[in-house]
Amino acid sequence: MAKFRYKFDSVLSVKIIMEKKIQQELSLIEKEIKEFSHKRKIVIEERDRARQSMKERKCKISEYISAKIFDTNLCKVIKSIEKKLEDLNETKMKKQFELIEKKKEKKVFETLKDSQYQEYLLEERRNELKELNEIAIRNFNGIEW
Repeated sequence: MAKFRYKFDSVLSVKIIMEKKIQQELSLIEKEIKEFSHKRKIVIEERDRARQSMKERKCKISEYISAKIFDTNLCKVIKSIEKKLEDLNETKMKKQFELIEKKKEKKVFETLKDSQYQEYLLEERRNELKELNEIAIRNFNGIEW
């Protein structure tokens, strides 16, 4: 019995490698999203603490102005982090769509491989039956003569 060899095996392996690559990229993007979300949370907490401390104590005008500038800068940092999060989420959605497409392509080649393997097994069974029939005919003819 000859070994089954799928003619698109190399293409299938490339599809699998590409799928894994996209999965890795997607996990890196998700990791970045978590990091930026955490940074955003920290900056918001710091801004809230600064605002609370401004409200709780009496301060000079110069201190109030510098605290207000600090608050404005923190708000800008929060907005830039949120912009980066939006960009990352958009990239994540694109990668997820790409991953779905790669999975579909891989599935097509795997299905084709399975069907070709079933055809191969069927052909092997036919050949085996032919050989057994020939042996049986030879034995039958040999016994009769």
